[in-house]
Amino acid sequence: MKKSFLLILFIPAILISQKNITGTVVDINNNLLIGVKVNVEGSNEQVFSEANGAFTIITKGDGDLLFSKDGFSSQSVHFEESTYTVNVTLNEVKKIIDDEKRTNSLRNINVISGLDFVEIIANRIAGAKIKKDFNGNKNITLRGRQSFKTNSDAVIWEINGMIYNSPPPMDISQIRYLEVLKDMASTNRYGSQGGAGVIILKTIVTENEYKSSRNLWNAPPPLTDEERKALKAERKAKRLAKKEKNKKN
Repeated sequence: MKKSFLLILFIPAILISQKNITGTVVDINNNLLIGVKVNVEGSNEQVFSEANGAFTIITKGDGDLLFSKDGFSSQSVHFEESTYTVNVTLNEVKKIIDDEKRTNSLRNINVISGLDFVEIIANRIAGAKIKKDFNGNKNITLRGRQSFKTNSDAVIWEINGMIYNSPPPMDISQIRYLEVLKDMASTNRYGSQGGAGVIILKTIVTENEYKSSRNLWNAPPPLTDEERKALKAERKAKRLAKKEKNKKN
């Protein structure tokens, strides 16, 4: 009887300690923001702002709320036991690459004439090959990579943080960043899905991402088989010429 009485007292204490924090998230122009992730730092409690920018999250005591959304600077707001309303204004990320800037592969339209999205991407990646399924749909495979758990040798695609099992329909002119993950250390966070490799594409990038050495979109395309053969033949010819010259001397 005594234990039951203590349990009855304990349950209301838990309920009283919890509370709802509500609020609204807007940008600097006071536009309501949808899809802003709101989570209590140090816990798994998280929600997303709705179409009217409003959110409600259950928490207790005091702590910090972290607000984050792609294209905006994250913001941490402290709350006390007496806090029940938190309104936040998020700033857009600065130093975004101008839409007028185009990558090397797009400056000459003749280079990509007649090529589709998958072919253009594959041509920027060393060791990439195009594979078709029974329906004629294309995907990319990487040399020496295969997911043994899923028995698939096709890469997965991460587009602006979203995961796709096949190339999504996109306008090639939107792409500002291309990165390929091949090694197990970098693909580990994708689980068995990323066993055959991951292609990362971004349509909006910061100045640092645009200039990054990992951004293959700004790196010279890898040599084709014909170019490698020509280069090998040229080096061989130079060696033979040098050898003949040394004989004469």
